[in-house]
Amino acid sequence: MVDRVRTLLLGAVMVVLGTLALPLSAFVLDGSNTGENLIVPVALVVSCGIGALLALPVLGPDLPARRRAVVGAGLGLLGLVVGVVVFFLLISGLDGA
Repeated sequence: MVDRVRTLLLGAVMVVLGTLALPLSAFVLDGSNTGENLIVPVALVVSCGIGALLALPVLGPDLPARRRAVVGAGLGLLGLVVGVVVFFLLISGLDGA
């Protein structure tokens, strides 16, 4: 029961961080010499990395460290996908592009 609560809490935190990763990476990389093509890959690496790092101490010690890191990276990916969908809906509306 406690592990599920911790996983849900980590998932909620990763949705917030994944939502913030996209505009922050766009703020840093937009208009630079690196080009705009790196905004989404950098946001992906950052959100998966933060998810893996946060999952190691948060999830229960009964899981191996590699599995905790993979679960955290997956939650980071989920958070980024939710963030991309939220920003698409904010920019385009419900009617689409």
